[in-house]
Amino acid sequence: MQLEGFVTALHLLSGDDIRAVACAIDEQHQTVADEVAAWEAVMCIDDALRETSRTRVAARAAHEAVQAVRAAAEASKVAIPDAVVIRVAREAALLARALVAGTSADPAVAHLSRIWGNISSAAA
Repeated sequence: MQLEGFVTALHLLSGDDIRAVACAIDEQHQTVADEVAAWEAVMCIDDALRETSRTRVAARAAHEAVQAVRAAAEASKVAIPDAVVIRVAREAALLARALVAGTSADPAVAHLSRIWGNISSAAA
């Protein structure tokens, strides 16, 4: 998956898509093991970004992802609670950071991509 395709797919999210991603996020954070896996993904991304000196690129990618989710939510004809939009935007930012981190972050990309389902496959 490429960052540009992912951000483009985020812009195309419907209100129902945003809610579905939020539910997928909740499903991925049910147990202590899920939380540990999430933290391992974050640490993997951070390590990869430091190794490749791409933290600024990652910050820009995260910002683009957040803006895309916000724009999709605003364009939606369905009212979406702010908490849902924030949760989805944070997860999008995390995946965007992973996508620019390099191959060392591939395990994190694989873990995070499961949340996005059809959205991530459309962005490939």
